[in-house]
Amino acid sequence: MSSPDHQRPFEPAITNPQPRLDSESQSASAGVFSERCLSSTDGIPSPPLTPLQHAAPPRSPGSSGGFASQVFWIFCCAAFVFGLWQLGPIVAERYQYSISRGKALAEYEVARQALNDFPLTAVSQAYQMVAQKIRPSVVSITCQKNFGVGQGSGLIISEDGYIVTNRHVIEQAQDVVVILHDRQEFKAAIIGEDVETDLALLKINARGLIAADWGDSKDLAVGSIVWAVGSPFGYTQTVTSGIVSGKNRLTTDQRGQRDGQFKELIQTDAAVNPGNSGGPLVDASGRVVGINTSILGETFQGVSFAVPSSVAQFVTQQLLAKGRVERGYFGFLPSAVEAKHQNVLNLPDLYGALVLEVVRDSPAANAGLKSGDVIRSWNGEKIDDFNRVYNLIGVTPPEKTVSMEIMRDGNPLQLDVTVTQRPTELLNRR
Repeated sequence: MSSPDHQRPFEPAITNPQPRLDSESQSASAGVFSERCLSSTDGIPSPPLTPLQHAAPPRSPGSSGGFASQVFWIFCCAAFVFGLWQLGPIVAERYQYSISRGKALAEYEVARQALNDFPLTAVSQAYQMVAQKIRPSVVSITCQKNFGVGQGSGLIISEDGYIVTNRHVIEQAQDVVVILHDRQEFKAAIIGEDVETDLALLKINARGLIAADWGDSKDLAVGSIVWAVGSPFGYTQTVTSGIVSGKNRLTTDQRGQRDGQFKELIQTDAAVNPGNSGGPLVDASGRVVGINTSILGETFQGVSFAVPSSVAQFVTQQLLAKGRVERGYFGFLPSAVEAKHQNVLNLPDLYGALVLEVVRDSPAANAGLKSGDVIRSWNGEKIDDFNRVYNLIGVTPPEKTVSMEIMRDGNPLQLDVTVTQRPTELLNRR
């Protein structure tokens, strides 16, 4: 047994660091490294080292793998664009439809709730009530004339069978037949006619009829709701509605001359057609405020006219009492007040009727009226349009004295005048 002093100490194996090899010397060095080993004191050899593997060379941009990748992405982009081209309009349409449908549903819910809170059925029922009140008083008129059969409408104004209609409906009629709302037929007699207003009064032998209520056309305002009732084209008991579009309108005949001296008409957009003539124009209370008389053009174009109830009542009363209409006569020629007159005559506004001429020895001359005066009111009624003076004088009974306010040289004056009966030969003077 050897002493410890003679034992050889353990010497750890020393491993040489692996040298970095380049690609050229890698193969030769692999054999050298395979033979090298480490020794130890116990004589146990160390395992041989495995040769190093070759490193994969980097891919160049022009390699086949990079090209395939580019082709793939180009294909994907093209497919995406093609998909947008094909599916885009469909998606956009469905999106727009969804928005529209959502809006429509929202509007539907709001409208349903609003109609529940504020039902329009009340408005509809009001319209129905107006029609139900006036229709029993409206008649259809058929006339046998030399040139054929004429048709029109009329209004019952008394329980014992007096009916007002347009004069042109029964003009030159040999036979007049009135058809009531319940289809009863009566022959009618002509009581009187008035050329100036195109009104006529008829009488049928009947009792217990439903007479219409008169309203005051002076209370109508532009924009007021009105209803027209009649027999357009033979369709009896037809009801249409509209609003008052204007007042104190003038119409002209085919020669361009004023059509009637006392036809300051109500203009409305309620549908009126041939056959409506003579039927009533009523207000929201079912009261008669006019008699439908004409339209603009051959057929309805949104402009129709009615004789005001104030004029119609005066004419029917005159025809009923005397069989003719007696109108007041004053004896002057009026005109509209224009802006140039306001400064020259020192007027506060453009209201009134400018006196252009005074007839000698007429009631106007006897009252002291002069050319250049401006009539501001007649018998307490303001003249806001010079056309009104025609009817105000016309409805004044002959031999009646009324008060008239005028402006002369910028100063207000009041005159008392007495009208006389209007001569038939004077058509353009008052």
